[in-house]
Amino acid sequence: MSVKAKLGKDQIMRYIRKLLINYNSIVIFVLLLVLASFFVNRFTRNYTAIITEASIYGFLAVGLALVMISGNIDLSIGFQAASSAVIVILVVNATGSIGAGMIAGLATGVVTGVINGAIVSVIGISPLIATIAMNFVYKGFVYYFTKDGSIYPSGELRGLLRSSLAGFKLFNIGFLTLTVVIIAVAMLIFAFILSRMNLGNNIYISGDNPEAGRLSGVNIKRTAFISYVLCGICCGIAGVFLASSQAAAVYTLGEGREIFAISACVIGGIRMAGGKGTMLNVLIGVLIMRMIATGMNLLLIPASWVDFVSGALLIIVLVIDKVTSVKKA
Repeated sequence: MSVKAKLGKDQIMRYIRKLLINYNSIVIFVLLLVLASFFVNRFTRNYTAIITEASIYGFLAVGLALVMISGNIDLSIGFQAASSAVIVILVVNATGSIGAGMIAGLATGVVTGVINGAIVSVIGISPLIATIAMNFVYKGFVYYFTKDGSIYPSGELRGLLRSSLAGFKLFNIGFLTLTVVIIAVAMLIFAFILSRMNLGNNIYISGDNPEAGRLSGVNIKRTAFISYVLCGICCGIAGVFLASSQAAAVYTLGEGREIFAISACVIGGIRMAGGKGTMLNVLIGVLIMRMIATGMNLLLIPASWVDFVSGALLIIVLVIDKVTSVKKA
């Protein structure tokens, strides 16, 4: 082999290695999409369902991503969203107004975000311990109002709630529901905040090097508080989406949602230690998670194996992130 050919081969190998390290989430997404489309029966017919479900659960990942980038964690997002869904149903039943229920659900998300942010940033309790504790608080709230298994709007209100967001299709296009449009707009807004505004810069600095941030004048505690409030708002929106899609609030509505969101964020490229990640990363991670679940369901694989594969993929990505972080250091 000539020297020129060997150099060309080395360059190709370096390019492939760089692609796998820096863009592993995109590589995983493309591989899964191609493999599932060709080898999983009826997968291509489920693109609409994947996009719709990704939009409903995506807000949990979006909110968590903001907290994770700032160097924190929130393990209560599942039952924050479930609490918002419960409030939506309660207010709809009390007032007969779908709009009032949605506003109340969003307000609930703001409240839970403020509570979590205050406990972590003002009182100074560890984010892990604080959000685990608050998860049980929100879970108890949800279980109290859904002690019979579920609550749902009475009469025709249930149909109206179902068709209000997840069931409303724009231009009669299957996947273009209001939930898809809303999360697309929200991701663009958050992408702008992270890339173009001082708040976004502060969020990255807080996660990457908080000590340097303090020395440069960044208020780390205030940044953490704001990230938790934004996460709460996202959970409130997710709760409204869930209430609309199911036209009910079920007692298990918040179970395991935080694992889905963490997996989507990390698989998408959000670093657990903070300081790295984009909204595009989150979108890719959410789609990967939904593709895995949909593909395995179509193959009639038990749900436990879906969790196994998702967890294994999460570990692989974490190992890649750890190895590349050590090399860069």
